[in-house]
Amino acid sequence: MKVWIPLLLVALIGCQGPRTTYDWGSYDDQLYKLTEHPDALQAYGLSLKMLIDRNPDGKRLPPGILAEYGYVLLVTNHKAEAAEFFAREKARWPESAKLMDRMIRACAPPAPDAKADAPTDVAPVPAPAAAPA
Repeated sequence: MKVWIPLLLVALIGCQGPRTTYDWGSYDDQLYKLTEHPDALQAYGLSLKMLIDRNPDGKRLPPGILAEYGYVLLVTNHKAEAAEFFAREKARWPESAKLMDRMIRACAPPAPDAKADAPTDVAPVPAPAAAPA
């Protein structure tokens, strides 16, 4: 009879389920809804923001969540906020530095056009004529 008690405890502990390292929240459900309804980007962004707010220290945030929320901000034209989230992703996951640097550059205002500064009274240089055969 005493043998059954430890076996029962082991069986109950085994039924507990895996504890994941990261808090994914409802990420997969929300991503699926976005693929089904692409116009639901705002709801998807809100779900990502709630997941980020639920983990203020960022230790349980999965890789890529900060960058994904930054991308949602970028496509909704909130470039300054997007750059902040890309920088946070880069700080949390240094291996993403190259990609995050490119995303941060994408958030920067466009450089002034060099053609706009060129004088307008100068004629363009004609292309050389083709040599006779």
